[in-house]
Amino acid sequence: MSLFSVNDLGMKKADKTVSGAVTASGTHIFKIGKANQKLTDVFGSIAQDQVIPYVSLGDWSTHDLLFFILEQTGPARVWFTTWAISEYAIRQLYQFVEHGMILQLKGIFDYRNGIRKPAELQFLQKITTEIKPAKCHAKVTVIENDKWGISIVGSANFTRNPRIEAGVLFTCRDVAAFERDWIERELSDKSVFNATE
Repeated sequence: MSLFSVNDLGMKKADKTVSGAVTASGTHIFKIGKANQKLTDVFGSIAQDQVIPYVSLGDWSTHDLLFFILEQTGPARVWFTTWAISEYAIRQLYQFVEHGMILQLKGIFDYRNGIRKPAELQFLQKITTEIKPAKCHAKVTVIENDKWGISIVGSANFTRNPRIEAGVLFTCRDVAAFERDWIERELSDKSVFNATE
């Protein structure tokens, strides 16, 4: 039982066979991505001050969405938190750092599940301005430059995601600043955590 129906919000009922988007009141845009659906077809051109809940049905990963956004914003500073990060994602991040699209990269990953191999950690340390292991299950990405403040909050890690994942893309500077600030506070906390807690 639900408190209200989707139709009460003025939205069309989703067709299970078609990807796309429906628009509710204001700037809230609901997006659904199906297999083989390109990010461009799902998100299109981003605009300022949007709130875009989305579902990826195994079609893309968080780093793919980050790179898609960077193509529209231009070079930017990036902060991220993740429970896990793959070597593939690290190598893709490296390419964007090397090509000047990521001007600064800071991140937090889970100390047990974030990185599986020492070589991956060394590689990530070389391309980041700051990186920290922590007790982290949050999946947040922030993209900022002089024009944009964007944040992604969702269920997907910085790994390949063949499962259903959901999240919200905010193109709101105040939301991006909130997410960036708590990540910076965590990065600056140099206290040693107890891994057995």
